[in-house]
Amino acid sequence: MPSFPRSRSIFVSMLFVVVASAIAEEPPATPKPVSFMADVAPIMVRNCIACHNARKPEGKYVMTTFAKLAKGGKVGEDANLEPGKPDESYLIELIRPEGEPRMPYKQDPLSAADIALIERWVTEGAKYDGASADEDWTFLLRKSRKVEPPESYPVAVPITALSFSPDGSKVEASGYHEVTAWKTADGGLDGRLKGMPERVYDIAFSRDGKWMATAGGDPGLYGLAKLWAVEAGSPPKLVRDLAEAQDAVFAVAFSPDGSRVATAGADRILRVYDTAKGDLVFQVEDHADWILDIAFSPDGKLLATASRDKTSKVFDVEKKESLVTFPGHAQPVYAVLFAADGKSVVSGGGDSLARVWTIDGEAKEVRKISGFGGPVFAMSFTPDGKTLVAAGGDDKVRLFNFADGKALRTLDGHKDWIYAVAVSPDGKTVASGSWDGEVRTWNVEDGKPGQTFFAAPGFKSAGVQAAK
Repeated sequence: MPSFPRSRSIFVSMLFVVVASAIAEEPPATPKPVSFMADVAPIMVRNCIACHNARKPEGKYVMTTFAKLAKGGKVGEDANLEPGKPDESYLIELIRPEGEPRMPYKQDPLSAADIALIERWVTEGAKYDGASADEDWTFLLRKSRKVEPPESYPVAVPITALSFSPDGSKVEASGYHEVTAWKTADGGLDGRLKGMPERVYDIAFSRDGKWMATAGGDPGLYGLAKLWAVEAGSPPKLVRDLAEAQDAVFAVAFSPDGSRVATAGADRILRVYDTAKGDLVFQVEDHADWILDIAFSPDGKLLATASRDKTSKVFDVEKKESLVTFPGHAQPVYAVLFAADGKSVVSGGGDSLARVWTIDGEAKEVRKISGFGGPVFAMSFTPDGKTLVAAGGDDKVRLFNFADGKALRTLDGHKDWIYAVAVSPDGKTVASGSWDGEVRTWNVEDGKPGQTFFAAPGFKSAGVQAAK
């Protein structure tokens, strides 16, 4: 520990005395007013919203808009909140230890500090500091909440999205509230893009490499797609938020020329935006359940979808209409792609098959691609469209000759279900990511393993090393 000359020590001691005296003489600071969004809302999210939302309104009480929160449920309709009068507010009565029934119901009571904070908020006027009393404040809170990913992950997280960078030098992977970048050459961490929702479900780059889009969400609560500008040598820069939803956004896709970007997710809405301007140019709600994947046709005029409603559909983006529906899987459809010639679509689903079907006139199945030992969760083509890469619930990555559906090779190594696959821009490398957090790369030509790593910064797992 460094030592100071005696004269300097005396000076520092006198300085502390002067500063302390000055602080002691200052009048006590007036506490700043309690904020609903910053102070009260987080308490209610932790303790109340699970039972008092639009989907599950216990006691006919919905708290997700301030207007309904203030009004109350089937009991206390007119006195749930009395601004300035906590003792006359039914909400306060219920959260106090003697409340009947005491809330949260059959759960641990609120702490004394939380109760005091809510009481002070009511005493100060029970003001709402969001934009509108009728907005879903839980959605606004989720959107504005910033979560810092851990410096070192204590556990690996499921890989639900993978994409190669435009130059193929990195594999971009989903993380916890972030996208992580890993060097293709050695599997080393190359960067972290933070500010994402809890889970990232899709990552896409425009073909020219100028744009990146991400889709994600906090399951059951919030969903968001984001558009990023990409410049060589710099981290992607956020341009704007795209689709916002009250549940996860699962898929994003760029048109081949990059002029449009599409999003879809649990709200069943397919949206298409002008990439540069951000204008919404097309929107349709035609599925009966979640949309899990989307893909543009090679000419950018059509969009194919895969849905949990057991169908795959094709939409005409130019004419803004639905063209054809393929119901052949009879199980949830998880992945969809256009063939390179744009004349057919391949969809993979819970029936452990990839099915190729035409889009002219009506959806007719051309052939089945089989050999899977479980649901088909993810698919990708090599750039020439000749090789289909697919994976899913049997822990294996499979390569097929798309023209006839014949198996080319099986890539073994994962120990858990595979939810994401990607092919490098040059078509030479495949990357796959599994539920246990592991990412593997493979050589397309001979199936030789490349790198193996957990896409979790700082996470240490015994027995996992990069392949040589």
